[in-house]
Amino acid sequence: MLLTLPCRVRTASRATLELVRELGRGGQGSVYEVAGGRHAVKVLRETTADQSADWAQRLRVVSRLPLDGLPVARPIDTLAPPLTGYVMELLNGMVPLSQLNRVPSGARAIEHYRDTGGLRRRLRLLARVADVLAAMHTSGLVYQDPSPNNIFISERVDRDQVWLIDTDNVAYASAPGRPVCTPRYRAPELRPVASRRADSLSDAFAFAVIAYELLTQDHPFIGDELYGAEDEEAEAEAYDGGQPFVDHPDDSSNRSTRGIQPRDLVIGPALSSAFRSTFVDGPRRRDRRPGVGRWADLLRAAAGATVSCPACHMSYYFDLAVYRCPWCDDAPRPAVLRVWVVVDVAGDPADEPGRGTHSERGHLVSVAGEELYLTRGAVLGAVADPAGLMFQLRWEGDRLKIVNHTERVVDLVAPDGSEARVLERDKVASLRATSDRAMWSVRVVRPGRPDRWLCFAVEAGGPQ
Repeated sequence: MLLTLPCRVRTASRATLELVRELGRGGQGSVYEVAGGRHAVKVLRETTADQSADWAQRLRVVSRLPLDGLPVARPIDTLAPPLTGYVMELLNGMVPLSQLNRVPSGARAIEHYRDTGGLRRRLRLLARVADVLAAMHTSGLVYQDPSPNNIFISERVDRDQVWLIDTDNVAYASAPGRPVCTPRYRAPELRPVASRRADSLSDAFAFAVIAYELLTQDHPFIGDELYGAEDEEAEAEAYDGGQPFVDHPDDSSNRSTRGIQPRDLVIGPALSSAFRSTFVDGPRRRDRRPGVGRWADLLRAAAGATVSCPACHMSYYFDLAVYRCPWCDDAPRPAVLRVWVVVDVAGDPADEPGRGTHSERGHLVSVAGEELYLTRGAVLGAVADPAGLMFQLRWEGDRLKIVNHTERVVDLVAPDGSEARVLERDKVASLRATSDRAMWSVRVVRPGRPDRWLCFAVEAGGPQ
């Protein structure tokens, strides 16, 4: 049921709520913001008495699901008749992810891409969404209907918070019932004529479509001939994998020249491989699709490999062979601080990364003018969980400021291998950073376990 706004609705607990704007619309109904910005209401379209009873039972089941600690909007009240729907919590300052795909009238697509956070923010937001879905899957749950209208993000472009709504569709993977999906993001096995239930791999397919669309501003199966053809049947078939991937390596019959071109501006090699696995083989070979946990790792690593152009303020992937910003070709590539983690060291951690018998996780991060936070799992531009924080970094001129937030004293090791100083908890060290690839290391001693080394080296910028 579509409502004329603003309007007032009553809840089962006899509260009166004022609905002020529509936030999103899906296959089941619409979501509206409640005055004050802290709650939202989902109103279903016309339903029969039996459908309303089934839906109310589903809400009771959702209220008992293991969702504690996850950024999801659980139902907190239902609507009073004649409306069918529920009230959910909504954080202040949140907007649908779909806003990043909608270019305002009169604006240029690239300017909108930049003004909504550019490549780096999109990668970080997607990694956070993948983390939430992965946590659900670990608990045996499926979201069923991932779409940009069901994912809310911070309205401020300097924040990366995510919040999932429409949790009335969340269910155990083994639960009976027909899945609820948005056709544009639906996995092929969930098309209306199919009988398969939603599971983690159908969630992963929908997430991959969301990610590809957000990064490229294009749909993975809508090529130039289908775009604007107004053939709903052909479009529905394409959404279900009936057309080749628009970036198929061997089949150009459904090629798209829309969106951001060339694709490698926004999709690096590792992400490109994951998209091919999902959209070339994955529509029919479900086992070829990366899971959302793998997507989270790939997206976080990709975000960590971006730098920001000081001239046009777009972010792009760091590449030693690229000397100027690929977006504006104006500013030289900035110098970056290279950070990597080495564990299980068998020898000198100052050896060239990739050699020796140790495991390594690497990142390239620009720290000029911004603070970075190293947690136990990632390099971040902001940190949501202070308990996971290890080190705080800031590059000031030719000096690297590092703050130790671990629970123990750590050793700072100079580029020549000598131990220069001890860095106590919450103390700040200032290290000289030069562009000759000289490297400082931080040794974190872990009793009974191999030491962990955090290594830093400066990669020079492009020619002036």
